[in-house]
Amino acid sequence: MPKDIVKSNLQSCSNYASKSSKKRRHSESEVLAGIRSRVAVRSPSDVPDGSNNRMEDIPEGVLYGEHNDPSEERHLETQTEEEKEILEALSGLLDEDGEIKAEDRFPPLEHFYQDARSLEKEKRQEREKVKQLEHTMRRVKKVDRFGASLGTGKRKTAVAQVRIAPATSRRVGTEEEEDEDEDEKDEEIFGEIVVNGKPLDEYFQDSSLRQHVLAPFAATNTIGLFDVRIVVHGGGLSGQSQAARLGVARSLQNYDPAFRSQLKPMGLLTRDSRVVERKKPGLKKARKAFQWVKR
Repeated sequence: MPKDIVKSNLQSCSNYASKSSKKRRHSESEVLAGIRSRVAVRSPSDVPDGSNNRMEDIPEGVLYGEHNDPSEERHLETQTEEEKEILEALSGLLDEDGEIKAEDRFPPLEHFYQDARSLEKEKRQEREKVKQLEHTMRRVKKVDRFGASLGTGKRKTAVAQVRIAPATSRRVGTEEEEDEDEDEKDEEIFGEIVVNGKPLDEYFQDSSLRQHVLAPFAATNTIGLFDVRIVVHGGGLSGQSQAARLGVARSLQNYDPAFRSQLKPMGLLTRDSRVVERKKPGLKKARKAFQWVKR
């Protein structure tokens, strides 16, 4: 037993004896005898010499039981064959320096974060597509007994009521020479557009205004496939043409809900809520003030 441990035990025992008993102090031999009687020592060889304190001096079975090998290989003696094969496979991943080979290393964490963000973005896009598809499937075709659909459009103070129906062919004879065939004389006209009882080109003489009315048909590739009747009132020609555009787009959506996917991204189904700002009291117009004169 090391000398410092013996001295500490002697001091504690002597202090205990002096405090708890009024008898004489125990001698050093008596204290050692008391310690040996309390500590179970198998044999004198079990206590190594404190001066050397080497691992070879520790008797077999004192620290490690039956395995007196302090190295890490002593743990492998209790492993099964399967566990040993797994350990050998793991050791094969190490290079000569004991580090993991470059090809077997895990990618950086940023790689996993990037993949997770991209996967989450793809899942979110798929969910949005499914929601849009479900919302589109809930829309039903709205036509009357004549196969026509209705729609109302507004812009500023103009209101347009639109009715579209599948176009019917009409044959109109053309003035040609007598020797031409009858097939060349006849011409098929589809998709008549009438605004307040007048043809489209007569009511909206400006080409830009006519483009407003034809924009929904161009987006859905249905120019000339419908007969259109538009009744519009209020506002000016620009507001009326834009109101008719919204009414035509809504009529196409009611005729076939599948047209919505082509009309919505182009903003043809969105009501433009901009109107003229009202005049304010004390001002010349909505925001313009009267000229101020100091004198």
